[in-house]
Amino acid sequence: MFSKKMNRNRAVVTGGSIAGKLAARVLSEFFKEVIVIEKDHKNDSIINRNGVPQGEQGHVLLKSGEEIIEELFPGILQELSLHGAKKTDFAGDLLWSHHGTQKIRFASNVIISQQSRPLLEWQIQQRLEKIPNVYFRFGCRVQNLLFDNDEINRIIFKEADGSVTELLADLVIDASGAAALHNQWLRESGHGIPPKTEVKVNLFYASMVYKELSHSSMDWHSLLAYPNPPEIDRGGMISPIEGNRMLVTLIGYGSKEVPKDLDSFKEYAEKLEQPEFYKAIENALPLSEEIQVYRFPALRRYHFEKLKDTPSGLLVIGDAFCRIDPVFAQGMSLAAMEAKALRDLLRKRLNKKQLTNSYYNNVSRIIDIPWLIALTEDFRFRTTSGRKLIVLPILQWYVKKVVAACSHDESVYSQFIQVLHLKAHPLSLARPGILAKVLKTSVLTKSQTQNN
Repeated sequence: MFSKKMNRNRAVVTGGSIAGKLAARVLSEFFKEVIVIEKDHKNDSIINRNGVPQGEQGHVLLKSGEEIIEELFPGILQELSLHGAKKTDFAGDLLWSHHGTQKIRFASNVIISQQSRPLLEWQIQQRLEKIPNVYFRFGCRVQNLLFDNDEINRIIFKEADGSVTELLADLVIDASGAAALHNQWLRESGHGIPPKTEVKVNLFYASMVYKELSHSSMDWHSLLAYPNPPEIDRGGMISPIEGNRMLVTLIGYGSKEVPKDLDSFKEYAEKLEQPEFYKAIENALPLSEEIQVYRFPALRRYHFEKLKDTPSGLLVIGDAFCRIDPVFAQGMSLAAMEAKALRDLLRKRLNKKQLTNSYYNNVSRIIDIPWLIALTEDFRFRTTSGRKLIVLPILQWYVKKVVAACSHDESVYSQFIQVLHLKAHPLSLARPGILAKVLKTSVLTKSQTQNN
């Protein structure tokens, strides 16, 4: 029997982001009714929503997230392919320069689906609309949550026509993204606000879409020119998306130099450490001369697991919980992993308090690894500021050795890929077999440097 504190009549999701959509899909298995409140109006075509300012930038769905989304929506990857998404081998089809070395290319059999963020979100939306107990309220804004005996009880929101609606809610999922509405609700209800960790990176993205690239001899499907900090703080990505188009994205950390037109876009690309990048766009014309710019000032993580008086029945997911450096493409996959964690807990039929506490503890552990991966790299840049972990210098030293080994050793690179796709713990890179190969590379590199 369900606990009296965990009725499963109605769950409400605030925010129709990918995180909110995945949460709604999970909730549909356990609640009679799931309502998604979204401030944007409904898209009837594959275009970016106003509420997703980063939507037109490069997005990669990691293998961990891809597998969870396919599990929640069987056949969705095939549907994406039918709409033009490209399947590529992560190692074989990717030309990747990283910390001054070039990754070895081989058939890794880690096949990923590459498409634009709007196509992925639209396809998930189409699936959700076929679920009979999931309802969307578009053009609506949440105004407040009401609490009764330290539990979520009602949600108040403004309709598209300006009228105000109050709904009973047995569970509320905050998927409001960077807006982090939970702070307002907790403050107004007299509850404490969770402590947060913030690391400032001052990152920008600048993207343009091309129909064809100008480098006729290119033998790759995707290109990643990662910065080589601390000396080089700029990089870029080129990836295929639906419509036989190529999405070209430039990035910069702590940089005030942001491309504003096609000429400055190409000038910025010419200064990248990877010459193939500039060759690909040197004589190519974008479909539009408008550059889509997105700024990401800081990584931010809320620590709900440390909040002693978290009200029962309020669960936070996606960017509203933790914003990771988007360069590492972890955001969508993290949202999928969090949705899966919610599903696993709901299957246990916990009462509302147990569900709330267990959810925050479990999701916090899920976030720990990608957060560590991002900080290890982001603190290589001189302009990054925030609290550093004591072990950071050791981690940075070893990761750079692993990266060097990935330039010629398939087994090391294969394991590195598993870690990047959040399918293996970073400690797996320190297993005896991997460790020996990494250190051997380090010794050989040092010897070659001395001989030269």
